Amino acid sequence: MKFTAIVVIAPDDLEDKVIEHAQRAGATGVTILPGKGIGGEAKKTFFGLTFEGTQSVLLMVVGAHLSAPILKELHQVLVSGTESRGLAFAIPIEHLTGIDMRQVVRFEEHLRREDA
Repeated sequence: MKFTAIVVIAPDDLEDKVIEHAQRAGATGVTILPGKGIGGEAKKTFFGLTFEGTQSVLLMVVGAHLSAPILKELHQVLVSGTESRGLAFAIPIEHLTGIDMRQVVRFEEHLRREDA
């Protein structure tokens, strides 16, 4: 089975929604890391103090066949019209070790449901 890593960078307030949508499309596990970044726009200030919103970096390893459906689901959360509130991308995994075999079984069950 081929695997893909999906990386999502989104504001903290969208974290639960991102996880919910990814799981709806077949993701089974997620690793969440705190983050902060610098965007293309000027930083917002409040009484001379710089305000930086915190972000979450969500990492998921999924069956390669699930990456497109998951990214489509995430698009609904991250993009509204012309405004984007986050970023999601997929990276193919060449070699993998240590994956919980229960996740592989879940991937295969998901495939069987799609084929039915």
